[in-house]
Parts: sequence; structure tokens; C-alpha cells
Amino acid sequence: MGRINAIIMRTLSIFFLLVGLSCFSQKSAAVIEYKTFNNGDTPNTLYAKLYTENQNTIYIANYNTQVYNDAKYEAKRTRIDDYAEYLKVDHKKKEILFYEYLGQNAVLVKDEYNNLKWDITGETKTIAGYACTKATTSFRGREWIAWFAPEIPLPYGPWKLHGLPGLIIEVRDASNTYAWSAEKVEYRRDPVFDKDFNVFVQTRNKKPMTLKQYIDDDAEWNANMDAKMKSMTPGMGEVVYYRSGYEIKYEWEP
Repeated sequence: MGRINAIIMRTLSIFFLLVGLSCFSQKSAAVIEYKTFNNGDTPNTLYAKLYTENQNTIYIANYNTQVYNDAKYEAKRTRIDDYAEYLKVDHKKKEILFYEYLGQNAVLVKDEYNNLKWDITGETKTIAGYACTKATTSFRGREWIAWFAPEIPLPYGPWKLHGLPGLIIEVRDASNTYAWSAEKVEYRRDPVFDKDFNVFVQTRNKKPMTLKQYIDDDAEWNANMDAKMKSMTPGMGEVVYYRSGYEIKYEWEP
């Protein structure tokens, strides 16, 4: 009888382990909708979605939902794909791909995988019904303050922010220029993963360029445009560019 009980207990243990693994596998596929706040030169809000499956995430910010000065931004767009922010992170291969623009041309860019060093604090609060913990990190010139939910075992967040033991529910930079707030979490697989990310947007480059190459090419393009404008407008002063995006200083810069 003791041996039979042991077999039964072992069988039940295996069963519950498989059920647990199945549930975790199902919950690794999710769609999180964020409301994004951009308080830069032209303050606006928009909606973005983070798609997760296994160890891959795809972040898409939908520019068609932009709102300026409390009025929906109405613009005639020929292709929605050209007016969205796309970013994919393969956390297993440690690879980041995203789209940017050189002038009017879209290009595919490959970034180095960023292992963010988070400082997890003891501060907690409830956000959207989730018990969240505060964490901070520094990345490419900005200090980020995040609130993550340990009860959602997805170590991801919007844009390139990831690496916490739970889904990032809210995050902002210390200057309150950029912020995300999750408004909906759904456990489901999205067909966005069925499409080759490299062809989401029509680009002039088939092979991804490095981020450094893109930064250098963008600076060269701006310099050429300035020279052209000066030749057409005598007396035109110097144009000073400054970074105001999510990243304002790169690791290869002094």
C-alpha cells in the first residue's frame, strides 16, 4: 500500500508540474497596452503595445493615436507602417532590432543588447490593481524609475526597458519627459510574431546597420542639409542640434 501511495503521489506531482509549466508557457504570450506620455518639445500622448512570446518581445507605438493639446492629431498617412515605432528584442539571442529614419528613408538598425542594472527598492504601491515594487536604473543618459508587478512573471517592459522580476506597469524618466503606464494586460498569443520583423517596414537596407553607424550617418545627413540650406539662404546662422529622445548619450561617447 505504501508503494502504491508513493507512485500515486509521484504521478500527481508530475501532473501538477506539467500543468504549472503549461500555465507559465501560456502566460509567456501576452499583449500589454501602454499609454505613452511624451513631454518634450511638442507634448503629446499616444498608445503603444508590447507583445511577448517565449523570450521575444515586440514593441509598437501607434502614432495614429497621437494627441496634441487635447485634440487628436489628424494627418493624412498613406501607410500606417511608416508612422509607427517598431522595436524587437530577442532576449535569448540578446539582439535588438528597430526602425529609424535617415531623411525620408526608413532603415533597419541593430543595437547591442542592454543588460540594465536595476536597483530594486523596498518601496511598494498598488497600480491598476497590481502590487508593484519600485526600481531605478541609468541608461544612456537618463535615469529611469519603474514600478513592476512581481505577480506577472514577465521580465519585460516598454521600449528597451526590461530585466526586472515582473512586468513593468509604470515607468518614467527622472525629468518626467517620457513615461509609460500599462492600461491592459491580456494573456494571449498575437499573430504579430508570424511575420518576419525585418520586413515590417520597407527599408533601403536589407542588412541591419549598427546603431553607431546610424548615429554617424544621421549626423552626416543633418550636416549636408544644413550646408544646402546655408547655400540657399545667405546669412543663415548655425543650426544647433541636441538630443531629446529616450537616449541622450551613448556608451562610445566621451
